[in-house]
Amino acid sequence: MAYEVKEYGLKRKMYVPIKIGGSRSYGGRQQWFSKEVKETKDLKAYFTHFNGCGVIALSDLFFYLSMTLPNGKETRAGSFIDTYGNVSKESYMTFVEIIREEYARIYGSCGTFLWELTGAINRYCKDNKLEIRAYSEVGISQFEMLRKIQKQLEHNYPVILMIGQSSPVILSKIRKVGIPFFKQRRVRGWNKEEKAYAEYNVVEKNVYGHFVMITGIIIDEKASWSSQKIMLRISSWGEEYYISYEHYCRYMRKISKPWLCGMITLH
Repeated sequence: MAYEVKEYGLKRKMYVPIKIGGSRSYGGRQQWFSKEVKETKDLKAYFTHFNGCGVIALSDLFFYLSMTLPNGKETRAGSFIDTYGNVSKESYMTFVEIIREEYARIYGSCGTFLWELTGAINRYCKDNKLEIRAYSEVGISQFEMLRKIQKQLEHNYPVILMIGQSSPVILSKIRKVGIPFFKQRRVRGWNKEEKAYAEYNVVEKNVYGHFVMITGIIIDEKASWSSQKIMLRISSWGEEYYISYEHYCRYMRKISKPWLCGMITLH
């Protein structure tokens, strides 16, 4: 008997494609900024390389809004899109530097904070005459969080998600405990009896203290593993990954803390 797989996603399947030669990335990548501080003497680039995930998430969001809103081309991000609708890697990096200088500071090895990103979105939207208001969502139930993510995607808004530090924070970099990132290995037919929609391979084992952008949800009752029944499609490091929603919620409850994890919604 056939079964239904539910999928929620953004209208732009390519999300924010950044042009790198003949290829396209899936959003921005903080590692484009140099870590060779001895050669470049650029501490800001160094900290962006290692701790710039929040600023990258902001930049992706602003480019996505510029590509999808009726007045998007009139925004600051819109001015970096060429006549063919492309954003080059060089243009993207220049825009990131602007966002880093004017809206969201990187606090050294601490990176950025959820409340700071929320405030940056509100200031940017005000400066660019966008009638959008951002809100931090921290400490809400896992059911309410999933419902809000679905609503955001239905309104064509990507969702900034914070994968917090483990608790206590002071030991987080020693423990190095996080959640796995997956790549989608093989997609099967949605209506084939007794078969999962997709299978996933672990490519990163312990990710923590990191901002990602949610671009979709796949709900599959016949997933190969129970933890994969709800998978979040995300953009991170310029690539498309997937994370298990169950893994995220368990990490938030048992290893991190609800106030160290959360997301940003737009209204």
